[in-house]
Amino acid sequence: MTARELVPKVIERDIRILFSDTFLIGIMFANFCVDLFVTAATFSNLVNPGYFLLIAPGSNFVTAMVAAFQSGRDVWREKYIKDLASYLFTLPVPRRVFAASRVAGGVVRSVIATFPGTLVISYLYGILLSPKLIEAYITVALFSLGIVGLSMAVSAFASSIEVFATVRSAIQLYLSFLSTIFYSASVFPSFIQPIVQTNPMTWAMTAFRSLSGPGWSVGPIAILIIPSSAFALLGMGCYLWYARL
Repeated sequence: MTARELVPKVIERDIRILFSDTFLIGIMFANFCVDLFVTAATFSNLVNPGYFLLIAPGSNFVTAMVAAFQSGRDVWREKYIKDLASYLFTLPVPRRVFAASRVAGGVVRSVIATFPGTLVISYLYGILLSPKLIEAYITVALFSLGIVGLSMAVSAFASSIEVFATVRSAIQLYLSFLSTIFYSASVFPSFIQPIVQTNPMTWAMTAFRSLSGPGWSVGPIAILIIPSSAFALLGMGCYLWYARL
């Protein structure tokens, strides 16, 4: 069996880890439902009915973010608790291919975890039976790619699960509240607006919101490729680096 043929096996392993904890999957979907049908619906009643559709995709991207960070958590557990890192890197797969496969596995897990949520948001946006549904999943996958890379980078340097959780929370706060999930960038003070406008969550929200308009949304989605790829490469590099220690 060649290295390329072993890549799906590595991805399948990470997917099996995800489904080994079905309670976690249920919790993530329950949180999505609460964010969408309670929080978002409440805010829309306070502002205006159209506000619901504006912030609805954020519920799904927050779920994608949580699912993506599970990849880093699994890497940390392999490194410090299960002591599997040295074993995993002895598998008959080139180190770089193995690291890329772990990133790909994390993206697939995130897309699976948000699969029903993406369907719900696509229905609300009127694209459920449209080819734009594919664009919706591509947007979620690209966003997840970057977050998986970040989570693996954090896990490489975290000396304890508490450190990992703290850094993860800080990143999640930045992605959630210094982005355009709840309001446009113009609402923020002028000195914070550049931070908001360069937030990957802002780009993901812009890409998804554009799906409700006419035509294709290739431009907004393509903007996600560069930062997500950069974060993924960072995660791979850190993953390979700590394994050499």
